[in-house]
Amino acid sequence: MSGSRCTFTVNGEEIQANVGDTLVEAALGGRIVLPHDCCTGTCETCRVRVVSGEIDDIGTAEKGTVLGCLSVLQGDAEITFDPVPLVSTIKGKVETIRDISPGYLEVRVRMEKKFTWLAGQYIRATFAGFPSRDYSPTTPLALDAEEDVLLFHIKIYPNSIVSSQFNNKIKPGHDVKIKGPFGNGFIRNQPEPMLLTSTGTGFAPIWAIAVSAVLGQPSRELKMIVGARETEGLYMKEAIRWLRNRGVDVLVTASDGDGAQVLTERPYELIQGLTEDHVVYSAGAPSHVEATRQVARMAGATFYADPFFVAEKSSSLSGLVSSFFSKLKSPFSPPPQDPDQN
Repeated sequence: MSGSRCTFTVNGEEIQANVGDTLVEAALGGRIVLPHDCCTGTCETCRVRVVSGEIDDIGTAEKGTVLGCLSVLQGDAEITFDPVPLVSTIKGKVETIRDISPGYLEVRVRMEKKFTWLAGQYIRATFAGFPSRDYSPTTPLALDAEEDVLLFHIKIYPNSIVSSQFNNKIKPGHDVKIKGPFGNGFIRNQPEPMLLTSTGTGFAPIWAIAVSAVLGQPSRELKMIVGARETEGLYMKEAIRWLRNRGVDVLVTASDGDGAQVLTERPYELIQGLTEDHVVYSAGAPSHVEATRQVARMAGATFYADPFFVAEKSSSLSGLVSSFFSKLKSPFSPPPQDPDQN
């Protein structure tokens, strides 16, 4: 009922809120910041767990969770969410740009101070003079991480606004502004068996999660499926060797694979044996993430996603949603015009 008040409990703290407010709005009204970014239902940053109460999930419910930016309070309710680093904005400079495979770059940015993020999260990077783009920080393929350095895997698209300018107008010494971290697809400390899947540079957050799991949760069962449109996009071979040498089962697939070392199926077609006890992380092409989500849903598994979308002129919810569905193609289909994001 319009104008009614209710009790809203967030991570154990009770606040008063308006019936009809979204969970993000209600929390902010009580001076609690729910992690969020796009507020359109696409980024998943605001996904929270419903403990009890009256909430209209607006079709976003998934295994006891809802999206806080869209779901609406209908009465007293309680939710919880995983603690994450606070969003901040920090300046830095491009330190190095190096080729890691034809058309793929490793870009290192040295920050003015330490930037805290969780494996699997993403940030918004603004290279001076260019529009902002979303990238996932990752662990170096050589595992030579530094505390005040962020590293990104970036695919070059000749017609793109940003990625085409690396080693051109964007060179070492270029100013960068980093805002974040965002995202719901970060690693949790859970005992359940874990499946990681990626396509393209969606490998960046998945690799960071894998390293974190291998080093920090060594007894946890881990399997990984890595896809690329073509075998030349499999820039992560060194990382795959590192994982396999530590007992991780890694399947690799591309549309032009040999059917043995590199399979030809789409990544989601290789998923087998999922149960409701599994935790699935997926990143990369929206079509890949959505297909993996559906497989996970059918099995009752817990699913965390880190999809990335092409920058759109329209910021309206209807514009973003229609754009999303119009771009649901095979992970092996040709890229759109300006897909600078991971």
